[in-house]
Amino acid sequence: MRPMTGLILAQACAYLGTRLAMIAIPWFVLETTGSPTHMGLVTLCELGAYTLARLFVGPVLDRIGQRAVSIRVDLLAAAALAAVPLLFAADLLPFPLLLALVTVIGLATGPSEAAKVSLAPFVARAAGVRVERVTGLTGTVDRLSMTVGPIAAGAVVALLGALTALHLNAALMIVSALVTAVLLRRDTETVGRAGPDPEEGHGYLTRLHAGWRAIWGDIPLRTLTVMIMVTNIVDIAVMSLALPIWAHQGGMGPEAVGFVAGALGGASILGSLIAAWAGHRLPRKATFFLCMVIGGPPRVLVLALDVPLWVALTVWAASGLFGGLINPLLSAIIFERLPLTMVGRGMSMLGALTRVGAPLAAPGIGAAIGLLGVAPVLAAGAFVHLAAVLLPMFGAAARAFDRSTEEPGADTGTPAGENPDRRTRSRSDPGPDPEPDQLL
Repeated sequence: MRPMTGLILAQACAYLGTRLAMIAIPWFVLETTGSPTHMGLVTLCELGAYTLARLFVGPVLDRIGQRAVSIRVDLLAAAALAAVPLLFAADLLPFPLLLALVTVIGLATGPSEAAKVSLAPFVARAAGVRVERVTGLTGTVDRLSMTVGPIAAGAVVALLGALTALHLNAALMIVSALVTAVLLRRDTETVGRAGPDPEEGHGYLTRLHAGWRAIWGDIPLRTLTVMIMVTNIVDIAVMSLALPIWAHQGGMGPEAVGFVAGALGGASILGSLIAAWAGHRLPRKATFFLCMVIGGPPRVLVLALDVPLWVALTVWAASGLFGGLINPLLSAIIFERLPLTMVGRGMSMLGALTRVGAPLAAPGIGAAIGLLGVAPVLAAGAFVHLAAVLLPMFGAAARAFDRSTEEPGADTGTPAGENPDRRTRSRSDPGPDPEPDQLL
């Protein structure tokens, strides 16, 4: 259990640090500049760097190794985080330098999360357990950090101040690097590989393109990517725009937003634990699509209705319970479709593609709410969410979501459930990109 313990502890420290930075850095900028424009620039630099780094780090993960990258970028993030309060105390922190430092933080935290996520199949093989067990536990850590992390971060910033919070954030990233170095062996990524990487010696752009084609050239993975991208647009718009407006128009304060989001996050922790305990026993395809249907549209639609707060809390808690099962099952499907030598590129590419739509769509959704009102936009969002889930469910790609029969820890170069011929094609010659009408 040493590899699993190392990955879970490293993720817990890094994710908690990320949630802390999400509150401490903007609050520090607000306290020192008093400018919302400066806050927006800082957020743009950090999140923009995070997304770009996660998009392009895949070949580096597969060449150097997820463990090595995770350790190095965690230490880089710690150095940049510690530099902010130290330079500020010495009166050596002009705003352009702050922008440069938060850009470095984004460039480090993106690869840090991508490296830890893509370590899951290797840790499962090293520990001799099913990948659903590992992804269920790491999913629980992620859900817990989203639920408890912001509350804890707000308390730390309020009690100790933003500068002290940044010191604590740097310490968490250092602990994450140490845990990874001590508890994960250097050869963690080579467990289960049948031979060397067939793309060894190829250039960066060739390897990056191979990661793109591993996702977009595989019909089930392409289907998942489009589905998650659409549902992410709806989910992020609801959380960042519609939910606060719904609470305000209903005469409720910001605490109502916290209660609703907390009900979702708290129940999702239970769902992730269920996935870790019994996810491998559940019928994967049926469970995945059922959870997608219950975990998304109902909680969007209930906000469009004139219901009491307790009804919204109940619906969001039920959605959170089923939603907590999604990511562990989803990760297992993805890991089985990707060649082991392509895990880093595939996961980082998929993570970036599924996130790219939300910031682009947010201004348009905000304008639609201002023009039409929140209820019609929420109703339309629930319909779009449901359509994005149901259309793939009846397509040919859904057959690939069934569980494979490979035993955990098997020493094979072929992912569980993967056709060996397809794996060879994916690693060496992905072939032509499929036509758009092959999406489903």
